[in-house]
Amino acid sequence: MQKEKLDLFLFIVSASMFLLLFAVAIILLIRIYKKRKTKLILEKELMSSRFEQTLLNAKLEIQEQTFSYISSEIHDNVLQILGLARLNLNRMEEDGDVQKIVLIDQQMGEAIADLRNLSHSLSTDVIRNTGWIKAAQRLLADLEKTGTCKVSFSAEENLPVLENEKHIILFRMIQEIINNIIKHAKAGHIKFTAGKEPGQIIVAIEDDGKGFEPDKVAKGAGLQNLESRSAAIGAKMDIESATGSGTRITIAINC
Repeated sequence: MQKEKLDLFLFIVSASMFLLLFAVAIILLIRIYKKRKTKLILEKELMSSRFEQTLLNAKLEIQEQTFSYISSEIHDNVLQILGLARLNLNRMEEDGDVQKIVLIDQQMGEAIADLRNLSHSLSTDVIRNTGWIKAAQRLLADLEKTGTCKVSFSAEENLPVLENEKHIILFRMIQEIINNIIKHAKAGHIKFTAGKEPGQIIVAIEDDGKGFEPDKVAKGAGLQNLESRSAAIGAKMDIESATGSGTRITIAINC
């Protein structure tokens, strides 16, 4: 009788140990499965992020190549044709209406100057050679010459150098912002500032135009381009605006 009780006790203990070990094994398998699943999800997200970044970089590279091509075409073909046309026009002064010819000559001269400025603003090589600050200053100076609006420009000296084409993309963002102001804001004054903080360059562009509600306005191509370029260089972009109160866009880029 005593032996049977002992055997029963050992059986119960053995069965309990087996069930416990089985339960532990199941828990370990579940944990391993979850870890592997989490790792696969993270790897998938990382691959997706890298793929999106590759697509974005390819898109920006194509845009820069297009800009460079247009710039080259303007410089090598359109400006030469206009220059020859202006030269021929000047030779016609003796036989034609001098006042009209002078007026046309002035207009062609302005068109040549505008196209030359456009060529420079599109050319990636010009931006590389002069730097994004000087390119931005020239862009705003050309805008002010048109009489469209007044411009205030301020930039700290010895700003850190941006590597890996970041300066090109930053200038394209500045171009996009200025173009948006011209098209939509109806501003009378644009204020541009560029300064530095520890590890960052801070660019702010402010206008006194009609403003808008950022949360209520659908994102058009302009804002989408800005967000894409901002993501490409790891910058933080902040938009402050309200209807009737103008707009201020701040770009913080690590350097």
